[in-house]
Order: sequence, then C-alpha cells, then structure tokens
Amino acid sequence: MRSFIASALLSVLAATAHAAPSNTTQATASDSSCREVTIPVTVSVPRFIINTTIANDWDAVTLALNLTQRDVNTTADPLPISGKTSGPVNSTYQIGATVCGSGGPTLVLTHGIIESKLYWRPNFPGSLKYSFVDAAVAQGYSVLSYDRIGVASSAGTVDPLTDAQFQVETAVLSALTQYARNSMGATQVALIGHSYGSYISAAAASDVEASGAIDAVVLTGFSGTVQYFAPFVAGAALRVARTQNATRWGNLASSYLMSADRFALAYVYFAGDFNRTVADWTFEVEAEPFALGELPSLLDTPVAFDQVTAPVLVLQGRHDVSACGGDCVGLLNATAALFTSSKGVQTVDDLPAGHDLNLHEVAPQAFQMVFDFLKAQGV
Repeated sequence: MRSFIASALLSVLAATAHAAPSNTTQATASDSSCREVTIPVTVSVPRFIINTTIANDWDAVTLALNLTQRDVNTTADPLPISGKTSGPVNSTYQIGATVCGSGGPTLVLTHGIIESKLYWRPNFPGSLKYSFVDAAVAQGYSVLSYDRIGVASSAGTVDPLTDAQFQVETAVLSALTQYARNSMGATQVALIGHSYGSYISAAAASDVEASGAIDAVVLTGFSGTVQYFAPFVAGAALRVARTQNATRWGNLASSYLMSADRFALAYVYFAGDFNRTVADWTFEVEAEPFALGELPSLLDTPVAFDQVTAPVLVLQGRHDVSACGGDCVGLLNATAALFTSSKGVQTVDDLPAGHDLNLHEVAPQAFQMVFDFLKAQGV
C-alpha cells in the first residue's frame, strides 16, 4: 500500500527541527508567480431549509449536543433540516483566491472547517516548510487556493443558513475547476482537499458534467465516514464567533461558530510531532469561523464516492480525531473501498500528525508523497 512513497521518504529529511518559527521573514519560492484575485462564481442548486438558529453560546452548546448524540440523523435525533427548496436557487459569490503559475498541471486546493486558505500557505516568519503552495510551485505546478464562501476573503454577505451549505460549496468548487481551465490555462486539474474540503473535493470529482474530467484527487483529514465527527464537534468547544473576537468577526451573523480557545482547537487539530508556536498561530491567525449550515447539509448529502473515476490518494496523520477517532491505522482500507470506480486508490494512515497535517513537522515529507503520487498519475 505504501511502496509508492518509499523513494519520497528517502529523499527528504526523516527528522525536522523543533525550533519556534524564526523572526526573519523568508522569501518564498512562489512570491513572483502568485497573486490575490477575486473570482465571481454563480451557482444554481437547491438549498436545505435549516430549521434552527444560533443566538448565543447556550444555543451553540445545544447544537453540539444534538450533533453528537449516538442516534443523530435518526427520527429520535433528526438533523436541524426541515426540507429543501422547491427548486434551484441562484447565487453569485465573490471568491477570494491565491493563484500561482500560468497553466499546465493545476492543483485546486479546498480547506476545511475552522480553517482558511492560509492553511495551504502560512504567513508567519519561517513558515516556508509548511507551505504546500510554495512546495507545489517549486515542483512546477500552478495552484488555485481559495477561501470557501463565508470565510475570510470570501466572506461577503454569505448567509450562514441558506448559502454556506455543502452542495453549494461543491458547486462553487466545480465552477473553480472550470475557471482553472478557461482562465488559468490548466491542461490537467487535480483536486486537493483537507477535512470538510476533502468531502467537497470528492463530491466535485464525482460530478464530471459540472467539474469536467478530474485527473487526480488527494484527500487529507478524511476517512470517508462521519462516524468520528462527534469527538470533533464536542472537542472544538463551539462558541458564537462574533462574541469570541469582536474585532475580527463582529460583523458576522451569530450562526457563525468558532472554537472556544487555542487548547480546544489543538485537541481537534494537533497531535504527534508539532510545534506549539505553530498551533498558537493557527488559532490566532489561520482559523476562521464556519457556518451553521455546513455540517447538517454535509450529513444529509450522500457523496457519490463510487462515481469518482480519477486516481485517489488518501493521506492521513495517524492521530486525526475527526477522521479516525484519534488513530487512523487500519481504518483506510474501508475508505479505499468506497472508490469503486477509481483508476486506483492509495492510502497512508500513519504519519506522525493530527488532523492539520500540513502544520505538523512531517509536512515536507507529506508534500513529497503528494507530488510523487501526482507524477505517477502523469499529472
């Protein structure tokens, strides 16, 4: 299962330094080729009718309980969804993105929940080794990394109940794959997802009509099952974002949620070999609120993993709480079995990391595994 990465492990350092990020800003390999852009995207999809709201932290606690009970999504504990709209709803969103390169093989990156596109390209001094974007550009790839709707540079006027839903975000990604082809000159497109973004990436890859042919899919923070979401939802200690940090998020509706503190976030995102200074930066800078509509809409949407025809790599930190309940070893065989139409599925289940794989010390090795996989697929 892991033979394809043996050469990668030999070609990078097996151990990395644990010093805190330096005080000297590093130049990045992609500074000259990357630019910040705003991409207007119009989608037309039905919406779930979310029948709950969050007014305060007590409501957030109640939501967490409802989403973590053992009979969630049954008649005993139904999701906070009362139905769907009678037809598609048209919306246009302004998507903030980092675009690097000028065509050719192009990687489209989708981040997870309580995350932003900074996950793929951290901005603290000394962060270069954690930057997937810079590593990809150095390998000759073009990159499109974006903030999901409702997040940071894509916040706009996104409603946390009616806009920020899984199927809407999947349609946005499908539109961005077409943007990569038509505006960036992409000759091949690989979808790289993290956490919630992995589900979005898999869903987009399954819909060739909307997304076009996808050449490869890489999924991290992902096992294909929501069985272990409860420790994530409970451990994240969800609170109303605008009361957590009024300076950053005071303009957001109360149904945008954030982790209560850095230690709650560390529980769900960090384990194994990591630098606590990086975990601090994640909470203080990179992490962004997520919308109430996202998790219920994901839980109520069957993702057609069996319709993904592209080759798939599932790359996991062993200690991932939300994907594997804290230990991924042995679990990804079932994940691979989901992709029955894929040209080939490869899995790695034991990297010394938690959920936020890119922000752990093993990041350079993990990046090389991704590139070796892509090149083996001709991407």
